[in-house]
Amino acid sequence: MSQRVPRWQGALIVSLAVSLLAVTLGAPALFMLAVVPLGYVLVGVASAGPPETLAIERSLDVERPRPGQPVRVTLAVTNHGDRVLPDVRIVDGVPESVPVTSGTPAFATAVRPDETVTHEYELLPPRGEYHFDEPQIRTRNLSSSALDTLELEADGTASLTCETLLDSFSIRDQTIQFVGRAPTDEGGSGIEFYAAREYRHGDPINRIDWHRLARTGELATIEHRVERAVTMVFLVDDRTGVHLDSISGGPDSFDLTMYAASRGLLASLDDGNRTGFAMLEDDTWIDPGAGTDVRRRVDDAVEEASAGSGSGKVLADGGRLAVDLEKRLPRNAQVVFCTPLTDGTAVDLVEQLRLRGRTVTVVSPDMTTGVSETETTPGASVAALERRNRVDAVRSVGSIVVDWDLSEQLSVELVQALRLAANTR
Repeated sequence: MSQRVPRWQGALIVSLAVSLLAVTLGAPALFMLAVVPLGYVLVGVASAGPPETLAIERSLDVERPRPGQPVRVTLAVTNHGDRVLPDVRIVDGVPESVPVTSGTPAFATAVRPDETVTHEYELLPPRGEYHFDEPQIRTRNLSSSALDTLELEADGTASLTCETLLDSFSIRDQTIQFVGRAPTDEGGSGIEFYAAREYRHGDPINRIDWHRLARTGELATIEHRVERAVTMVFLVDDRTGVHLDSISGGPDSFDLTMYAASRGLLASLDDGNRTGFAMLEDDTWIDPGAGTDVRRRVDDAVEEASAGSGSGKVLADGGRLAVDLEKRLPRNAQVVFCTPLTDGTAVDLVEQLRLRGRTVTVVSPDMTTGVSETETTPGASVAALERRNRVDAVRSVGSIVVDWDLSEQLSVELVQALRLAANTR
C-alpha cells in the first residue's frame, strides 16, 4: 500500500485564478502569468515515480546471538521499475528494547532502475526474543511535488533471539556415587588409565596387564580412572537493586548472570550430573536431579526469570541467606553462584557457605568492562576498584571466581577456571 500526498496544489489554484481573471478583464497578458505555476504542476506530474516498484529485504549476520554479541543488520532496497527514484528515505523497525550501537537504522538514498542499495547498522540485544516492525518508507519525485508513504513488508528476517544456551562449565572435584563424566582421583572401572597394582584373586581378566606379564612374568591389574557425577546447584542472584546496566548499552548484569547459569545448567545435565537451580529472592527452587523433566523445569524457570520479580521480602545478610540455603542443599552439593558482585552481601554469602564446608564457584560478569570501546569514567573506575576488592575477598576463602570480562567470550574465562580447579582439592 502507499499513500500519496500531492504537492503544488496551490500552484494549480493560482494558475486557474489568473486564467479566470484574464478572461474577466480581457487581458491576454495575464495568461502568460498563469503559465509559470502551471509549469510546476506539469513538471510534478511528469516526474512522478512509481513507488510500488520498490522492494526491501532485511538480513542478520547472526539470528541467534549470545548476550553481548553484536548483530549486524543489512537492509537491501531494490528498484524493479524503469524510472529513477531520486529520493528514498527508510527507517527500519528496530525492536523497542534493543539498542543500536553502531550506525543508524534510518538512511536516504537514490535508486536507479534494477539497482540494489544496501545499508548496515548494528544492534546489541539483551536476552530474549524480538520482532522487527515493518520499515517506514517515504519517496519523493524529482521535483518534490509528490510525497509517497509506503507500507511494504520486508522480506528476509523479521525476528531474532538472544540465546541462553551453554557449551560447557567447570566442575570441581567433589563427587557423589552416580555415573557421570567428572573424573576423580580414584581408581576402578572406567576408560582413562589411572594406575597399575598387584593382581588380586578375582580381578577381571580383561583388566590384567598382559604386556607386563609377558615382559616380567609378574601379574598386575590395571586401574582406570573412575568417572562419577557431581551434584551442582546453580544459584542466581536476583535481588532487587544489585544489577547494573551495561556501559556499552548491551545486556544488563541480570541477563548475563542468567546466561551463564543457563549455559552451565544445560551442560551439567548433558554430562549426567545431578543439577539443581535456585534464586535468592524469588521462591524458585528445583531440587538436583537428572533427565528431561529437570531440564524442562529449569528451562521454564530460566525463561520466566527476571530481576527483582520475587516476593519482595526484605532479605537478610549473607549469614542468614547461607542458613536458609543449607536447609535445602543436599550433602556434598556444590554451589555455582552467579552474581555481579555489586555489594558485600554476595561476598558474605560465599564466606558463610565456605565456612560450612561448601564448595562454591562464583561466576561474575564484570559490568565495568564492555563489548565495545567506551570511555572509562571516574565513577566506573571507582566501581571497578570496589568490585576487585570483592573478587579478592571471595578468592581469599578458597572459592574459584570466573571473572568474566565482557570483551571476551565466557568460555575463555571458564578454561581458566578449569585449570585453577584442577589444582584445588
